[in-house]
Amino acid sequence: MLSTMNHQLRIAAVTTILLLVSMIGFTQAWSTGTRSIFRSNSASCITKNSFFPLKMVESISLDSLSDHEADGARMAESITKWLDAEWMPQEIHAKMGDSARKSYITARTSGEDEIMSIMMVIAEDLEANWMEEYDKDAFVNAWDIANYVSDYLTKKSGSETCSCSSDIY
Repeated sequence: MLSTMNHQLRIAAVTTILLLVSMIGFTQAWSTGTRSIFRSNSASCITKNSFFPLKMVESISLDSLSDHEADGARMAESITKWLDAEWMPQEIHAKMGDSARKSYITARTSGEDEIMSIMMVIAEDLEANWMEEYDKDAFVNAWDIANYVSDYLTKKSGSETCSCSSDIY
C-alpha cells in the first residue's frame, strides 16, 4: 500500500514539475529519473509506467506586422482611446500610450515578435517609471495596459482573442 502511494505521489510530482517546466519554457528538463524533452509546440513525458502528453499553448507571432513605427503609433492611439472611453479624457493616457509605443518599437526592432514577450517589455517599462510619471493621475496600472496591448496585438495579428478587454479601439 505504501509503495503504491509513493509511486502515485512520484507520478503526481513529476507531472506537476513537467507542467511547470513547460510553462516556464525550458527546452530540456530532468526530474526524478524521468527525462523530458520539450519541442516548441508539443511536449511529452515518458516515465517507466506511463506516457503523459502535454498540450502547450502556442505563442502568437507578429510576423505579419512589419511597420513597427506605424503599428506602434496605432497601438498608442488605441490605448489612449480605450483609457479615455473607460475613464475620462486625460493627458496621462496619451503619455502611457506613448511609453507603450516606444517599448513596442524597441522590442520589435530588437527581434521580439511574440506577443507575450512584447507585453512583458511594455509592462516592465511602464512599471519602472510608474511612481514618478503615471501613478498620480492614472486609474489603471502598468499591467492593465499590458493586458490591453496583448488583446490589441492578438486582434491585429488575426488570431483568436480571449476578449479580456471589452473593446479594442
